[in-house]
Amino acid sequence: MSIVRNSLAVVAASAVLALTSACGGGADKVALCAETTKAMTDYQGAMASAGTDFEGFNKAGADFAAKLKEIAGKADGDLQSALTKFGDSFAELKIDPKAADAATKVGDFAKKVTEAGAAFASACS
Repeated sequence: MSIVRNSLAVVAASAVLALTSACGGGADKVALCAETTKAMTDYQGAMASAGTDFEGFNKAGADFAAKLKEIAGKADGDLQSALTKFGDSFAELKIDPKAADAATKVGDFAKKVTEAGAAFASACS
């Protein structure tokens, strides 16, 4: 299952890069992007703390999804849509290390997060 854990770490790091480079536009967008970036940093910390505990991974993802949806509630237009899509991606991720398709699910998740990250970057610029 180390491939699943490593894949999650790479996806999270990629999302942080997208978020960090995307913060532009008006004051409201900058504040919401900064709040989102902090939430991603918190998520990464929770993932690191989880170690090999997949329940910890699942909780970190669910908590991050809830935070993204909370931030989306403060936004409007494209930014709201992008944050909601980003949150939905994390809300759907449930890792079961015993499942034969765990690596496939992480791959699907990576694709969704990449698409959501691109939409977020576009909305924040």
